[in-house]
Amino acid sequence: MSQISAQDRVAPAADGRVGGPVTLMNRFVVPPDRDAAFHALWTTTSQYFMRQPGFVSLRLHRALSSEADHRWVNVATWESEADFRAAHATEEFRQLVTAPGWQEFPSSPMLFEVVTSVG
Repeated sequence: MSQISAQDRVAPAADGRVGGPVTLMNRFVVPPDRDAAFHALWTTTSQYFMRQPGFVSLRLHRALSSEADHRWVNVATWESEADFRAAHATEEFRQLVTAPGWQEFPSSPMLFEVVTSVG
């Protein structure tokens, strides 16, 4: 299995200036029999993010069907895109996301901004 670079784990930059909070949605390909291994790696990595300036919240979702292509989705809110970028530019981040085991869980990170909120 080929190594995934740290850059592959970072969402692309916004097309323009974002003036408020951003939400990372990162979808992961995880075979059903590898849930425990994925969750352990994710837990270790998430502890790093929770200590970073600008971190607001984090949720991890798992699909109810094993048929889903991307069975796990990480949703994290940051105070700004700059805070998100700073947390993803450190050597500690690079070491965490290139650690043995991560290469078997490809992901698709993307940043979003809230357009409509109800409730």
